[in-house]
Amino acid sequence: MALYTGALALNVDHECRILVLSAGKSSDDLRGQLIKASTDDVNIHYTALSYTWGDPSGPGFIILNDGHILSITRNLEAALRQFRSPTDLLSLWVDAICINQADAEDKRSQVGIMRQIYLSARQTWVWLGPSSTDSDEAMDTLQGSHNRGLSPDELRLLSREALNGINNLMRRSWWTRIWVIQEAVSSPQVRIWCGRKMVDFECFVMLEKNSWAASAFPYISTGPFGLILTDWSSKREIVRRGGAPLFVWTVGTLNFESTLRRDRIYALLGLSNEESRNAILPDYSTRTSDAMLLTQVTAHFLMQQQSLLPLQCGFYQKAHGLDLPSWVADWTTSQTGYIPLVFENAFCACGEYKFTAPRFSPQVERPSSLPEDASLILKGVIEGEIVTAHPMPEVPLYSGTDTDAHMRSRMLRRQVTRSTCRGWKQEFDRLNLNDNASPVMDSHHTAFWRTIMADRLYDGTGSPGPEYGRHFEDWQAGIDSDGATSFRNAAEGHCAGRSFVRCRDGRPGLTPRSAQAGDIVCLFHRGNVPFILRPLHSGRYAFLGQAYIHGIMQGEHSFKLGCADVQDFEIR
Repeated sequence: MALYTGALALNVDHECRILVLSAGKSSDDLRGQLIKASTDDVNIHYTALSYTWGDPSGPGFIILNDGHILSITRNLEAALRQFRSPTDLLSLWVDAICINQADAEDKRSQVGIMRQIYLSARQTWVWLGPSSTDSDEAMDTLQGSHNRGLSPDELRLLSREALNGINNLMRRSWWTRIWVIQEAVSSPQVRIWCGRKMVDFECFVMLEKNSWAASAFPYISTGPFGLILTDWSSKREIVRRGGAPLFVWTVGTLNFESTLRRDRIYALLGLSNEESRNAILPDYSTRTSDAMLLTQVTAHFLMQQQSLLPLQCGFYQKAHGLDLPSWVADWTTSQTGYIPLVFENAFCACGEYKFTAPRFSPQVERPSSLPEDASLILKGVIEGEIVTAHPMPEVPLYSGTDTDAHMRSRMLRRQVTRSTCRGWKQEFDRLNLNDNASPVMDSHHTAFWRTIMADRLYDGTGSPGPEYGRHFEDWQAGIDSDGATSFRNAAEGHCAGRSFVRCRDGRPGLTPRSAQAGDIVCLFHRGNVPFILRPLHSGRYAFLGQAYIHGIMQGEHSFKLGCADVQDFEIR
């Protein structure tokens, strides 16, 4: 596009463009000048805008420089009209205008310095969108509550109308977009606009903190951004000190959304440490496919962590049309309702055998050199074979704004989980009566109930005590008690997306939903949990995912990793 050439062409990495928005009346066309600037120039003062593009149909426009007409979305047009002064110029950084969206190289260079752009801004304005019937009152309530230092007890006294208004603010699409995390966390000062109303970002930080303390969560849901608000100060400090590994940010933001699949990764680079930023470089050209990017990202995670933890956290239910090696996780897919077995220090199936790191074929020094059909090579042993597998039926959780529909989906999931587990238990008992295989020292009954909750409470705080055997029976009988509720929560979370299996030696387990008879259970060096592989005709294996296999999770069979049966598994 000619607008971005000549004097507005960017020549070095720290350069960007700033929109100087012209003054105007409400009915005037939007006009402005693009100028070139440097993020290193302390004399350049601008406000960064954080917003969602919105529906691209029926776009608005802005007239720039020498009469260039640039199409913009209606949501951005509404924001600019709200912010425009009737008398003064306003300097803004707006991605849709300041980046040449038609040029892959321009996007690459600007995404690479996005963190610095927001860090160098005088402030960031978040645009939630135009006002609605209840948004003005909600914004006033938030700011007033923050000014008064609203306590959790006072939060309980807010009217249902006020809570609904606040909830509707939190349901705006801005809170679900992956890019806004970097934009908000990196900025020195953040203010939130909805229509004509503005509040300090700290109002929403306070809301997250107090809504949990006041048990108002059924009425105020902060969505995926709630995890960011919970540790707001610490996350800002992490970024200020140079960032955390990309792996940490990725697994903590899996329920956020982006228009482009690769932006689920690129949007987090500015929050990540130097090692991750050097390993994964933004590339919007056709040279890098989504499959190649995800292959390189998973390899980087394995190299950086020097463990198999990324294979435990990864989501292996691949998106339709995305052709990936089996060991490569789709880090762009939401994992709502699925709980990976990654509780800190919970399991250590490999025992002390942590000395052989993952390798790749072909051998590479940098993840960015890996082709999208690369193999992963792990050292380990075959621990067992699956003989029966029974999947938990899929019951998607409702993610809309209808509270009643959300409750109905939760109730349906509870009913399906309880009835399915009842069927699993009957089948498990029947098979164990017909042979002499013993899963472990535990009784078959204990082995079963510990398996369907992965021997962990819902929040991963520890292994359940023997009283949970009674809680399991209460849950199955439909008895309402705190213990039964605790068991139900753990079973629902750990059984979702999984299959209940029985191994040839009689052990029960929870595996990926795709597991079937004939798949093998493996222990690997540096693997805290067992993993399920599927033998292929070529002598290679397909990777299915992590597993809970009762009786081997704490290294009971790790001695096998030091025996002659240890082999290299090439996983494609």
